[in-house]
Amino acid sequence: MTSVFRIAVDPCGRLWVLDSGVVDTVDTVKQACPPQILVFDLTTDALIWRYRLPEDQLKEGSLFSNIAVDVRDGSCDDAHVYITDVWRFGLVVYKLRENRSWRITHHFFYPDPMAAQYELHGLTFSWTDGLFGLSLSPLDPKTGDRTLFFHPMSSFREFSVPTSVIRNETASDAHPDAFSPLGEPRYATKGQSSASAMDKRGVMFYNLVTRDSVGCWNSNQPGGYIPALQGVVAHSNVTLVFPNDLKIDHERRQSVWVLSNRLPVYLYSDLDPKEYNFRIMTAFVDEAAQGTVCDPNFMYVPSAEEHNIGSRLNCPF
Repeated sequence: MTSVFRIAVDPCGRLWVLDSGVVDTVDTVKQACPPQILVFDLTTDALIWRYRLPEDQLKEGSLFSNIAVDVRDGSCDDAHVYITDVWRFGLVVYKLRENRSWRITHHFFYPDPMAAQYELHGLTFSWTDGLFGLSLSPLDPKTGDRTLFFHPMSSFREFSVPTSVIRNETASDAHPDAFSPLGEPRYATKGQSSASAMDKRGVMFYNLVTRDSVGCWNSNQPGGYIPALQGVVAHSNVTLVFPNDLKIDHERRQSVWVLSNRLPVYLYSDLDPKEYNFRIMTAFVDEAAQGTVCDPNFMYVPSAEEHNIGSRLNCPF
């Protein structure tokens, strides 16, 4: 392994590792080795599979930075893996059963130039990072499909596409309109998000990298994706400085896991070795969302006087 960017655990007890193969990302990007996916058995720690991305799915300056694994109904041999190319704005889909992959491009994968300036704890910097965050919805019992929610890092918006479109090698080109923007920008300013994930209830959690916060959105809310329905489940200008990764596990009672690492401080200033600069934090998803607009017991009721208003109801189950 050369440069591991992110990992994912599937319901089959396997650890999927995304190795970008890139070194010196701070200065001149060097593709030292081909990007690859490595799969480990979490019971034995053994490497059980390896797949190297074909050269025709790479571009000069590519950086594969995030991974999501789609396994359905216990069909472990039919996994699909989604990989983001954050710097060259593409999505690679890998099909385990056929041991092959294809690259998808779409203009929604590109950064928004109006969201490319970041401000964090006295630091100002510009990043033109494209497709980054990936969240898979629960399986829809009516369609038998899942939705992939996604966003560029340098953007304030969320997008979606049915996974049936991207799991078919030619469908994304044939149906570009299947990719859709959701509602409105999550925030008017400082709305950049890194990693995201969705729990079994359809509640999305996402990192707000310039707000020292973890946000949430309930995809089941009829109000859609609007600022009034964006919640904050955690905030700290000490422990959550640049939350960079986020995962939700597969336990019966799910937990959300967040990694913060003060990356811009490392890049553009100096990390204080006397402080804790790297943290992993966790919370149960139901407790994290409780009392926010993402709580399943929350009902959004627009009013004529205020667009962003709601009321909480204690609904019996």
